[in-house]
Amino acid sequence: MGRKVDSRYILFTGDVHETVKFDFTIQQIGTFITMWDQGYPINKIAQRLNTSKVSAALIVMDLEMTGKIGSRAGGLLGEQKVVS
Repeated sequence: MGRKVDSRYILFTGDVHETVKFDFTIQQIGTFITMWDQGYPINKIAQRLNTSKVSAALIVMDLEMTGKIGSRAGGLLGEQKVVS
C-alpha cells in the first residue's frame, strides 16, 4: 500500500528549486569555511561563491551536521563588518 502524501509539503520539488545548487568543489567549501570562520555574512559568502543564499545556507546546514563548522557569533549574519 502506497504512502499518502496529500497532506505533506515536500521540500525542493517546485520549478523554482531548479536553481538550487547541491554540489560544490572542495576549493569552494574551503573558501566557505574560511569566510564562515572569519565572520562574513552568508550573503557575502554566497556572492563570493557565485551561488544563491539558499545554496549557501544548505552548505551551512550540511557542514554543521557533519561537524565541519560550528555555531558562530551572529549566526548566518556573522559579525564581520563589510562595507559595500
